[in-house]
Order: sequence, then C-alpha cells, then structure tokens
Amino acid sequence: MKPPLMTKRSANESGFSVVELLIVAVMISVLVGFAITQIAQAKQNMTRANAVRELTTFIEKARLDSVRRHATTSAQMAQVAIMNANFYSVTLDANGDGSLDPPRVIAMPADSLLAIENGPFPRTVMFNWRGRTVDDAGNTVNPDPVRIGNTYGATTVRITNGGQTAIDLTPIAGPVTNSDNTSPGFREMTEVTPH
Repeated sequence: MKPPLMTKRSANESGFSVVELLIVAVMISVLVGFAITQIAQAKQNMTRANAVRELTTFIEKARLDSVRRHATTSAQMAQVAIMNANFYSVTLDANGDGSLDPPRVIAMPADSLLAIENGPFPRTVMFNWRGRTVDDAGNTVNPDPVRIGNTYGATTVRITNGGQTAIDLTPIAGPVTNSDNTSPGFREMTEVTPH
C-alpha cells in the first residue's frame, strides 16, 4: 500500500485566508453603503433645488404678468398663494388673453419629503402694475420668506417688496470684524532710503 499523496507547501506560495476575504467584504459593504447614502442625499438636494427653482420661476412669472397687463386692482393682480406645507397655487394670465386664468395648483414632488416649512398658511404674494408686492388693499408689503426643506436641509426664497426674488443657498455668515485696531508695527532698526 502506498502512502497517500501529500504535497508540501512552499514558502513563496500565497493565497487569501477566510479572514482576509471577510475583511475585504466588510470594507466593500461599508463603502457601498456610504456611496448609496451620498447618492440619496444628492438626489434629495437636487429635488429640493428643482422645487425651489420652480417656485421662484412662478413668482417671477406672476410679477411680470402683473406688469405686462398693468394690473391695478387685486382682482387683476397675478399672485402666488401658499396654501399649506405641500401645495401652492399660481394665478396669472398664461394664455395671454388679458384676464387671469383659473389658479394652477402645484404640489411638492411626491416621495421627496419636501415641505414648505414656515407659515402662516395660507398666505399670498400679489403683484401690482409696478411689480411690487402688495396686500389686498394695494399697500406695499414685504412678504415673509418661503423655506422649502426636507431631512437633508432647507433652502429659503426671499421676496423683496420690489418683487425681486433671491435664493439663499448657504447660511448667512456674520460680518467680518477686525478686533485689533492697532496700527502695524515696524522694527526699530528699519531705515527707509530714497532711491
């Protein structure tokens, strides 16, 4: 009877152990999980940016429509009405016949968790013939900003009483101040020679 065939392992022979394979698998799963989280956050940020851009566009269209039609009474003025945290309506002359069309209701994108975070609800942004924001009586008002947010952050749309819109993309930093009011110092041995 022959002894079973046995081979010797050489010193330079290499391979992966089960522990090494498990470590690599855990590292890959952590990286994939991080990437999926970052992709989901980027998608939500893009959805929020698109919703803010759409609201801003409707506000600007309403302003231009009131100016174009020379709206003088509240019944003629184009407007954006924020109804609640999920819906707003836009009333303007979209077909160009000279009179306001029925309000168009816009919903926050489905499955985005977006909401208008600041009230009061309902509130209306209305524009007169000069493009200024006014109340029902025609008095110039400064509307409250509109903040649209989700779990990944919020973006604020500011509307001036002149009707212009601005989107706050970054937090507002405080003013830069210099707490050191002293003049610059020179070394005592510094000589200034004319050329």
